[in-house]
Amino acid sequence: MQKTMVFLMICLLLLTGCSEGRETEKKVSTVLVEAEGVISDVPEQTVSMGETVSFLLQEEPGYTVTGCSVSGAELRRTDRGVQLTFPALYTQRIRLTVQKSNLCVRYDGNGGITKDSEESAEVWITGDHLRHNTALQLFERSGYIQIGWSRDPEGRSGLIGMGSRTEMTPEMVLYAIWRPCTEASLFSFVSEGEELSITGYSGEGDELVIPASINGFPVRSIRTGSFSGCSARRVILPPGLREVEDGAFTGAAVEELWIHDDLARCSDYAFDGCPICTLHVNAVLAPVYSTGYYATFADKMDRLMQLRDNRKIVLFSGSSTRFGYDSAAIDKAFPAYDVVNMGVFAYTNALPQLDMIRGFMKEGDVLLHSPEFDAAQRQFCSTNRMDGPFMMMMEANYDLLTLLDLTKYTGTFTALHSFLVSRQGMPEKTYSMSPGDYDEEGNPVPKKSYNEYGDYVLYRPNSETDAPVYGLPVAYTRLAFPKDAFLRPLNQVYGEFQRKGITVLFTYAPRNRQAISPESSEEERSLLHRYFQEYLCVPVISSLEDSLVEGKWLSGTDNHLSTEGVAIRTEQIIEELRPYLMEAP
Repeated sequence: MQKTMVFLMICLLLLTGCSEGRETEKKVSTVLVEAEGVISDVPEQTVSMGETVSFLLQEEPGYTVTGCSVSGAELRRTDRGVQLTFPALYTQRIRLTVQKSNLCVRYDGNGGITKDSEESAEVWITGDHLRHNTALQLFERSGYIQIGWSRDPEGRSGLIGMGSRTEMTPEMVLYAIWRPCTEASLFSFVSEGEELSITGYSGEGDELVIPASINGFPVRSIRTGSFSGCSARRVILPPGLREVEDGAFTGAAVEELWIHDDLARCSDYAFDGCPICTLHVNAVLAPVYSTGYYATFADKMDRLMQLRDNRKIVLFSGSSTRFGYDSAAIDKAFPAYDVVNMGVFAYTNALPQLDMIRGFMKEGDVLLHSPEFDAAQRQFCSTNRMDGPFMMMMEANYDLLTLLDLTKYTGTFTALHSFLVSRQGMPEKTYSMSPGDYDEEGNPVPKKSYNEYGDYVLYRPNSETDAPVYGLPVAYTRLAFPKDAFLRPLNQVYGEFQRKGITVLFTYAPRNRQAISPESSEEERSLLHRYFQEYLCVPVISSLEDSLVEGKWLSGTDNHLSTEGVAIRTEQIIEELRPYLMEAP
């Protein structure tokens, strides 16, 4: 009996303690520090530790919220305002990052009107990009599809895609450019509830503009065979279209195509046999990659465009270049040249990037190429196939795609589909946001992570060990780089630069000495170096052995140099460049 009573008392005490624990569950307070140009619905919230805190922010004209002091916080733009959410782990004061603009651009509907029946709209531009992104669609016009913006009402000064970049000046006016929709009676279609799918077309002529709706119902898909053999050379697909089925345009004469980035499904098979040369992508959706390294490509291209008439040194490969140079030191060593670091990501095709870059280089410029061997097929331009990451790099300025002759490439629309799928469900961002305000892991930083040249400049400590990070040994052997598959296509690309009078120089990307394959012996490496010297049509300015570094000079990977490693490599590169650079005239 006594044991039973003791047991019951213990149970009662435990239950009481649990109840008290629930009642005294820890609360934390989150205070949103007042920020100029931003109004919050509730400036302070108290919740249980670990619960999600959400603030609804209203931006005044000319102000843009780009981040906050909480790592991993999510900013999502809605019709009601900017939604800021994050888990409340402790009591804290939250500071917003807000950009203020002095630049206002007026958009003229040019026959279109806003949802409020206005014929024009003013948009404040924020962000620290050299060139700025235009607005998404602001106007509506019955019977027409907008294909972009222009500085004059007729579009004679050139077309700028919606959401793409251009030079902007105070009191600038951009006009909506429209194309009339093709007569609805020329289309065959089927109804699917309150949506339509196009199944055929009986029209002729050089231009085809598919309407966004027919008889008041939205056009959502284009079925197989709908435009097979169509004679139109210019085709404009409407916003709101969700799918272009395989075989939809088989054998059509399409040379120039407009699409919108809310298209959910398409592939190369949809345009099988079409001689598409130019692709225009108009933005309907907010960007999602604005704060990551993919978006640096547009920033680097902006600098390259700005310096198109200057003599310059362009550094190119993947992320080993982004992390691999002190461009300011190169600039100082060669004052007759400006420097542009174009390195972004090795695991996407280098060929279209180099095509874009070459268009803004001139006689007397220098391309320093250091292809990364762990992504050799892409880095040596051995494939012309596009991929999803390449399209991710285009998101910050889709108009870059118009610089390419797409008849030289394969996989364009399959890559586009991969990119569009990757964006689904990701938090929306803004064009004003910049990778320079975030570190490589996506955390906000108080100082810029990229400098004006395009180098990633946040401090990176030396590694504590020489051991490889990934355990993926890379082959430094002649067998890994057959002439026909690797050196011949790379020489063809180099030749296109040389024909413009551009000096092309080859160097090696840095690599952890222990992260190479067992067959990559010292003798084989020596033979590989001589092999490149013999068969590449450009000078190999560096020693292969110098590129294989002790692991301590790397940071976090097997080919990203530490801050100290960058200084050592840059000093070496400067000396290797000296014999090849022209003196100032």
